[in-house]
Amino acid sequence: MTSKKKLYYALLFMSSFSFGQSSSDQLKELINSALERDGQYQQQNLELQYVDIDQKRLTDTFLPKVELTGRVGYMDTRINYTSPEFGIPRVPPLFPGMMVPSQNNTLGISGFSGASKLQASVVLFSGGKVGHLKKALNEKKLSQQELLSSSKNEVITSIAKIYDQFALVHQSKKVLDESKKRLEINRKTAEKALGYGLITPYDFKKIELAQVTLDTKMIEYEGKRELLITQLHILTGMDRERIAEIEPDLQVLNYEVENKSIENRPEIKALNHGIAAAEYKIKAEKTWWIPKVQLSTSLSYFGLYGDHIQTSNDVVP
Repeated sequence: MTSKKKLYYALLFMSSFSFGQSSSDQLKELINSALERDGQYQQQNLELQYVDIDQKRLTDTFLPKVELTGRVGYMDTRINYTSPEFGIPRVPPLFPGMMVPSQNNTLGISGFSGASKLQASVVLFSGGKVGHLKKALNEKKLSQQELLSSSKNEVITSIAKIYDQFALVHQSKKVLDESKKRLEINRKTAEKALGYGLITPYDFKKIELAQVTLDTKMIEYEGKRELLITQLHILTGMDRERIAEIEPDLQVLNYEVENKSIENRPEIKALNHGIAAAEYKIKAEKTWWIPKVQLSTSLSYFGLYGDHIQTSNDVVP
């Protein structure tokens, strides 16, 4: 049995994920844009749709199939043949009888032809192949869903991490603005104190040093902010101006994390489902020797319209 330990964390600087708040809506917008832009996620989503289509096609195996075909054309045929000599017995007193000599002749047939065929068929027994293929597709679908979930989690984690950094930088701007206000007040106070001789020029230099330090931190803030905006722009495809308008909030977030075993990772689950799908597919291929039962019937029609049939010589003189 796998033992699960529950760990509790209190994060002091994490953006809020509570539903209904503006910061949550902004984060959802970033995540949805990133999912639409992520090539791996979209590819796996398409593969999952392909599996759904294969499942529907496999379900249609036992449905009756009706096929109607038809064609129209013009036929012009010439047949050369030699008719043998034969005799027609007499029928007294109506017919005295006669001999028809052997002769070379050409039969010509021309006219518009039309042909149609109606065919219906239904599979009654597949030898167990369809059943195994259904199970294989179900396992393949579960595997694709786990891979899709893994890719989605990676995108969400990446965006959430940058979003939290962006929120932290945004909060630091408020701290810097407040420090700027306090420094300005201290500067005015120091200027008066210097004028009255209450502090030395050396003490006043500390104010100037604090100003330089604050300016350096402001430059550092702008650089980090532009870097995070660029990262979000690349991952989401959103306009830089739109990202710059985001104002995330920071607040304490308490959440619970379960220490799960490696078998519960989406990648391991996807691998196990993939192996099961391959096993069912092998079982389906091994049913080749089992007889299949299919009921089939067809109806055909051929007609010649505006026909003209003639021979180069009379068959009976």
